[in-house]
Amino acid sequence: MKKLLFPLWFALVLACGFTGCGAPTYITSGMRIELAAIERAGDGTVRVNWRVANPNVAAYVLARSTHKLSLNGTPVGTFSDSNRVGVPAQNAVERSGVLTLANAAAGSIVEQAAAHGSAAYQLDSAVFILMDDEKTEKIPMSGSGTVPVTTK
Repeated sequence: MKKLLFPLWFALVLACGFTGCGAPTYITSGMRIELAAIERAGDGTVRVNWRVANPNVAAYVLARSTHKLSLNGTPVGTFSDSNRVGVPAQNAVERSGVLTLANAAAGSIVEQAAAHGSAAYQLDSAVFILMDDEKTEKIPMSGSGTVPVTTK
């Protein structure tokens, strides 16, 4: 009987021991990413103001992020943020970045949106959350809606 119980006991000890070895689970559900404004400067650069809203009771540190932007159903470009930023619990943080236009047609799409005063957007992002020390976890996020588009 002891010979039969030992393998079961050993398997149980291993299973319990390895469950603590995995990466900690941080709850990031409910976090939202959205655009606040798009501004086209006189020199042709496009500045994108975006925000991350954190409705959770835990604060997070964003290590970096990358974003792909579409306006009125057409991809117009990408932007990124490599600066760390804290997102407080039950709060939002606004950031800004310069849009790298995908092509010349993307510039005219932004111009048309500025002439109209707004545009429908789709933002597909990869947000890297700092977990502990220098380890990050990639969290895919997306947001959509209508954003004001202006020229400076």
